[in-house]
Amino acid sequence: MRKLNSDFKTNFISEAGTLLQNKDYFAFVELDNYACYVIADGIDDDLELESAKIAVESIIRNFTEKPTIKRRYITSFFKQANDELVSQSNNVRLKASVTVVITDYTKVVYAVAGNSRFYLYRDGVIRYKSEDQSLTQMLTAKEDIPLDKIAKHNERNNLYCYLGQEKLYSPYISKKIKLINGDIISLSTRGIWENIDEQELVDAASESKDPKELADNVEDMLLSRQLEHIENYTISLTFVDKVFINPKDKKRLKKILIVAIPIIIILIVIGVMLGISRNKKIDNISEMNAHKSSGIQYTTYGNIKKANVEYKAAFDIANKYKLKPEKDTLDKYCKLTETIIDADDKLKSSKYDEALDKYMIALGQSHDIDNSGTKYILEKIEIARNSIKVTDFLTLGDKNMDLGNIKDAESYYKQAKDLAIDFYMKDEKKEAMDKLDKLYAKKAVVQDKAAVAQAATQKKDADQKKDDATTETKAIENIKNGDLSYSTGDYVSAKMYYIMAKEMYDQIKSVSYSKELAQKIYLMDQKITELATQRAKADKYVKDGDQKYISGDLSTAKVLYLLAKNIYDKEGIEAEAKSVQAKITIIDTAKTSK
Repeated sequence: MRKLNSDFKTNFISEAGTLLQNKDYFAFVELDNYACYVIADGIDDDLELESAKIAVESIIRNFTEKPTIKRRYITSFFKQANDELVSQSNNVRLKASVTVVITDYTKVVYAVAGNSRFYLYRDGVIRYKSEDQSLTQMLTAKEDIPLDKIAKHNERNNLYCYLGQEKLYSPYISKKIKLINGDIISLSTRGIWENIDEQELVDAASESKDPKELADNVEDMLLSRQLEHIENYTISLTFVDKVFINPKDKKRLKKILIVAIPIIIILIVIGVMLGISRNKKIDNISEMNAHKSSGIQYTTYGNIKKANVEYKAAFDIANKYKLKPEKDTLDKYCKLTETIIDADDKLKSSKYDEALDKYMIALGQSHDIDNSGTKYILEKIEIARNSIKVTDFLTLGDKNMDLGNIKDAESYYKQAKDLAIDFYMKDEKKEAMDKLDKLYAKKAVVQDKAAVAQAATQKKDADQKKDDATTETKAIENIKNGDLSYSTGDYVSAKMYYIMAKEMYDQIKSVSYSKELAQKIYLMDQKITELATQRAKADKYVKDGDQKYISGDLSTAKVLYLLAKNIYDKEGIEAEAKSVQAKITIIDTAKTSK
């Protein structure tokens, strides 16, 4: 009897999480020659009927009636469970994601309809695992989504196969997997795999001695996250401490040993070597996990070069034993750290734009591996961006210096210096301070020149004021002379003095006095014109008087002379007035003599 001659230990945990109702269900049955383990995740909203329980009990019941590991019977178990869910769907369509494991204690087969999961741990790694029957899994197969993003992808629960369909889509049924002592079989619902990654499960399995301890450790790990929302979670763990060995095989082996003892000796030697190799492999895999953990820790503390060394060491071990999932993951860690190291070198060489580009690439790589090193990368991105700002400020400062805009240049250099101090950029800080020193030296020269120019301007202004005062004194003197000439009727001289005074006031930019003098000049022009007219009139009187005098008409001549003298007196023409007066006196004398 297979069960009695093997040792399979099973334990499980199933809880509601933060929800009120637990829609998960797990059950198993271990018969003499076969065992069946079934886990289900109810994915409907029915509050009365439990779709997961209906599906699990149906499969267990039908398996118990016909225990087998054959594929066609496993398919029928799924179909009968599907029919039961469809027939009992009254108010709500009952639906469940189901995973089944059947073993004959030497081999195992797993079958999946939905996204509850199967894992087989062996030698410290996940040797076999199921694939979800979801849109996310299809996108992952096309390499549109990274493997480590499945647990959080929006379409992870968009299933194309599950129990409760009108027409059941083909569930996946694996080939037979040979079991060995030390294997661990695990079934889990999405409440587990959405919140705990595979590496954490591997680490927990390596540290646990029995299924209960492992189940408790996984639950503690989940609850320690202190998540606000946790789906129903269920995990079952079966430790294969001993697989069944057929007694008939022993008899045949005895005959073979009798016939071929040398071969047996060779096989023993090979077995010992394989055992040593297997133990070495287990040790190396543990060493690989230790290297990976050290790499993650070094990355957290910002020692990227040491992290890269650790990741490469872990990668070499994964590559040696052809551990593809671990190799792919470690390759991503290696490439991430190499990109960061390259970016750090660019930053140290002051190639800030290139460094920023590299850090942005690294940021994208980190998102593909659990945001490893994201904090370090973001800090470096901030430094690179501010370094670019410092360089830009220095360049703008140089341009303004070339244009002679010392004030703007000083502002840019100060901003560059302050940023360089904030981000410990020694070279840029020194460059900014050197440029400021040169600027201040140039500024001092400019200020000295400005002071000299200002002193010269002030002296020039003082001299100009002195000259203006002298000019104004002369202008006043000319005005006085003009007024005097005006008072004596010498309008031409008055105009001349006024014109000279106006020119002097124009020279010293005294607009008001210049306007007054312009008016006086205009008045003189009028007076000169008027004087010329009156003089011409007086001169005609004199001429007519002379003719009358010659003709002997002394009375008329005197009248004309008097009219002329009156004009000359009025206009201040003294010489002509005296001349006319002399003629009048002659006429008066002539009249007296008669």
